[in-house]
Amino acid sequence: MTPTLPAPAARFAFGATALLLAAHVLWVALALGNEQTHLTVSLLIYIPTFVLAGLTCLLGAPRHADDRVAWRLLGAGLLTFGFGQACYAYLLLVLQNPPFPSVADAGFLLALVLYALGLTRFRHPPLTPWDRLRLFVDVAIIMAAVGVFAWNYVLYEVITSYAGQPLAAVIGLTYPFGDLVLLSVLLLVALRGGARLGRREAMLAAGLLALIVADQAFIVLGAAGTYQEGSWVDLFWALGATLFAAASLTGGSKEPKAGRVWPSAAWLPRAALFLPYAALAASFALLMLGRGRQGPQETGVLWGTALVTALVVLRQVLAFAENARLTVQLRQLSDELEGRVQRRTQELDQANAQLRGLTEDLELKVRERTAELEASQARLAHQAQHDVLTGLPNRALFQDRVERGVASAAREGKQLAVMFIDLDGFKAVNDTWGHAAGDELLREVAARLQSSVRHNDTVARLGGDEFTVMLLGIQATRDAALVANKVLRALRQPIALAQGEAHVTGSIGVSLYPQDGADAAELQRHADLAMYRAKQGGKDNITFFSPEMNAVDAARASVETQLRGALERGELHVVYQPLHGAAGEVQGAEALLRWRSPLLGDVPPAAFIPVAEDTGLIISIGEFVLREACRQLAAWRQAGKAVTCVSVNISPAQFGRDDFVALVQRTLQAHRLSGRDLELELTERMVLRRVEEVARKMSELRALGVRISLDDFGTGNSALNYLLTLPVTTLKVDRVFIQALDQTPGAYRVVQAIVALGHGLGLDVVAEGVETPAQLMQVRELGCERTQGFLLGRPVPPEDLTL
Repeated sequence: MTPTLPAPAARFAFGATALLLAAHVLWVALALGNEQTHLTVSLLIYIPTFVLAGLTCLLGAPRHADDRVAWRLLGAGLLTFGFGQACYAYLLLVLQNPPFPSVADAGFLLALVLYALGLTRFRHPPLTPWDRLRLFVDVAIIMAAVGVFAWNYVLYEVITSYAGQPLAAVIGLTYPFGDLVLLSVLLLVALRGGARLGRREAMLAAGLLALIVADQAFIVLGAAGTYQEGSWVDLFWALGATLFAAASLTGGSKEPKAGRVWPSAAWLPRAALFLPYAALAASFALLMLGRGRQGPQETGVLWGTALVTALVVLRQVLAFAENARLTVQLRQLSDELEGRVQRRTQELDQANAQLRGLTEDLELKVRERTAELEASQARLAHQAQHDVLTGLPNRALFQDRVERGVASAAREGKQLAVMFIDLDGFKAVNDTWGHAAGDELLREVAARLQSSVRHNDTVARLGGDEFTVMLLGIQATRDAALVANKVLRALRQPIALAQGEAHVTGSIGVSLYPQDGADAAELQRHADLAMYRAKQGGKDNITFFSPEMNAVDAARASVETQLRGALERGELHVVYQPLHGAAGEVQGAEALLRWRSPLLGDVPPAAFIPVAEDTGLIISIGEFVLREACRQLAAWRQAGKAVTCVSVNISPAQFGRDDFVALVQRTLQAHRLSGRDLELELTERMVLRRVEEVARKMSELRALGVRISLDDFGTGNSALNYLLTLPVTTLKVDRVFIQALDQTPGAYRVVQAIVALGHGLGLDVVAEGVETPAQLMQVRELGCERTQGFLLGRPVPPEDLTL
């Protein structure tokens, strides 16, 4: 295996080959030196030419991936020819008269074999059996015609010259026959279809023709005894070797430069069709030239021409057979194509029928889908403007209708009323019987409201238990009052639910156009203010808007604005009011919240606690009071002051949180206090709202040791049976009863009954609001365990509390 060497080595070898060819041309042209020198140089000069050309092919073979074996065979052939020439030069120079045949002929003939093998190893497109047979017939025709000429001009002369020398004659004939084989191989390579001939193929063909010309001239001249070393014949050998070397460094048929095609590639495929007929014509022309002459030479030409004619006839027969076969195949393909077209037509007809069916189905589905989308859009439009639960207009649609009503009233010079309705008692139904019952109640309320107004009026649900009504075309305030009273009467009627009979009422606020507002937003806001005032007035009533409500609303808005962030700004603080025992000693203190605002001054709890509850700020504020009270109790204990416990008021929103018990436990642990150090005060109304939930949380708090006091006892809707089940530890008699002791004779008996009730249940009783010595003496006579009021001590900062 020849090692792969760098490409520059191959280029160097080719350059040396080209230089030797140029030197050989000059040597033949100038004919320098004496006879012996001329003979020696002429014999030796193209030996290195073949050696270098062979090395060029071997070194350039690796760059031809598919054809490297072919180039290696061609390179070996060139080296073998160079070996034969070296042997011939040695025999001629040493023996003066070398024998024929000799060992040199073995190198020359082996070179012909290697050339032929190398040419056949070049890649080529595959051929069908018919194409292969026709190609071989075409080559046979051309070779027969060339053989006719070779017989007439070469072969006959060789046979004649070597008469009586059988071996010499055979060897002499081997050269022209070998050249014929090379020519046939060349024709096979050039004529097989599909290959694109380029510069490399052209150089190979030119080099091979140069070697054939040199061989034929040597044979003819040698047979005639006229060959001389150093003649023009030697140049064709050197030229052929150089062209082989140049071709090995040139890209193959797959590597032509863009825009360039070697000239042979254009005409050779077309010329190949006429070569057999041209060969036949040439044979007949040679036959006609020898017409009238007799002898072996003319006879050979005659038989050769007959052979060429027979091969041409065979070619035509093959062509006719191929045409017939192609005709049959074409007919079969046509029939098959027609059958496929028919089947495809049937398939297309079926597909068109299916497509028409699908189109009709699609059109039907599109119409159905369009109807669904239109219905869906209508539903979405309705849902966007109506309440899902009751089907009433929602806030957005009500706003739009009020705006239209205001515009119509302004054009016609009429009045318009807006009612804001909030249900009283709805939360108790929702908490007691669940949301399903609450939803059922809201639907019934919506139906009653619609039945209470005219068809051109609008009833809307804003959310929760809040409803609004717009009354069109009213003449006076009494018209709105009549409708509002009708609504109240409808709401007071019992509502039958699956769980039982529910009772609710309504708080109604009314605003009128144009006196109470110039647009929809202002009318609704004023109706809302009036409703809020109706709730404050005891619920289940009607309140018409008055300008004074704006001032109250503005004050409340100012309180709400300043209250937000008051805790972070340190404006809230805790004061403590002492709780005295029966002997007058201080037993504990109640933590009370105070607010000192830089803008509003000292704001009373009655003014900001409701705002904190409505806005949800009471949650963070309540946690602050709880932590601060526990922290202060721990500080008093650390200072050595004997404070039994601290009492903290808890809002309903704070007590209702799921994590309230955990918050109390964490706060006590943070300040190292026990549960008995803390007393939580709950209002009677809050306890009665959610009895089961309140009882559960009370039990959890009592398990921690926390005392629970029922504040303002006696002022709410007392349900005494709850006192039997709730784990309450203390009753606080409301200040209303305590302050009436020395003014109303019956007050004493009420307080006495409350104290007796508490003691009968094992509860402590606290009297709050004691402001006179007479009141103090009476509550002590009644047996109250603790007292609280301004007489005994006002709420003061922790450092001012006397312990």
